[in-house]
Amino acid sequence: MGDNNGNDRDGERPIKTLKGLLKFCMESTQREDPTEPTTYEMSSERKEWLEEALNAMTVDTADRVSECLKNIEEAQVNTEEGTDKIIEALAELEDWVEDLDIAQDFITIKGLRVVPGLLASEVSEIRWRCLELLANLCQNNPKVQAAVLASKFLPPILLLIEDDDNPTVRVKALYALSCLSRNNHLVQTELLAQDGLSVLVRALRSQEEKLRMKSSFLIMALSRDNPALKDALLDKGLVEQMITQLKGEHCISHEHLMAAFASLVDKHPQFTNFCLQEKYDLKSFLVGRIRFCGEKEELQEEKGHAEQFLSALNAFTHHTPSSSSSSSNMALMPA
Repeated sequence: MGDNNGNDRDGERPIKTLKGLLKFCMESTQREDPTEPTTYEMSSERKEWLEEALNAMTVDTADRVSECLKNIEEAQVNTEEGTDKIIEALAELEDWVEDLDIAQDFITIKGLRVVPGLLASEVSEIRWRCLELLANLCQNNPKVQAAVLASKFLPPILLLIEDDDNPTVRVKALYALSCLSRNNHLVQTELLAQDGLSVLVRALRSQEEKLRMKSSFLIMALSRDNPALKDALLDKGLVEQMITQLKGEHCISHEHLMAAFASLVDKHPQFTNFCLQEKYDLKSFLVGRIRFCGEKEELQEEKGHAEQFLSALNAFTHHTPSSSSSSSNMALMPA
């Protein structure tokens, strides 16, 4: 059966593109001296593998996609053989649909018909591979995003983010949501209607760090893409949740939280003013965090975002002396 941790299995898949073939050839010869006659002899196993790769490049993609869908539909559910068959088909489809044209062909032949059953599978790897397939389909592809939205897959994706008992599934569901909603205001409108922003806010307090990181990143991306969502995020208690996380034990996800904060306060007085409430004492906290980051190489990104955030708060206070923050809270950027 397939692995359960989300690792790629590229070594088991045939080369399907010229890029992949070129990479193979470069890896095979990179240790040779180009000024000397080559002495490289390919083993019989590698020759056979290369021949299979060349043959794979001539495969009719439409036939392969259709065959994968057929294998998924005909696989016997809840058996080891059937599970392996589905996982193998999904792994191949994930590769194919990275091509925008093939992704649209997938929609044309009604490939989304297999998704409901896969998302409801009892096998966690089938669920997360289906979510990864959806992510690959939707990424930078408005036509496919519209088709996925029309198929009403947004509610089950949100449900999997919140309630699935497998952390990999939750992370992949958030990845699928990101690929579906970014740069698509129609999807973002529906996300707001489905209370999806609350799901993102709650994901910030997950025990799974990857989920917190991806949620922070998506919040930042959505706020940049659609500033109108900032008011809704404010109403969902985002500031309180983000501050609670930032003031907890330091971890990798804090870099993404700082980046999100810096984006949210940008050109948004209401958000900035809310952050300046005296009870949060954010300025003092940010000064301390900047000092904590210091010259640590691995914390320079977080430090930069914290400085940007603090600068925005200071600038806002300077131009609005009637702000609710007291004058004693007007911390300056450390030298």
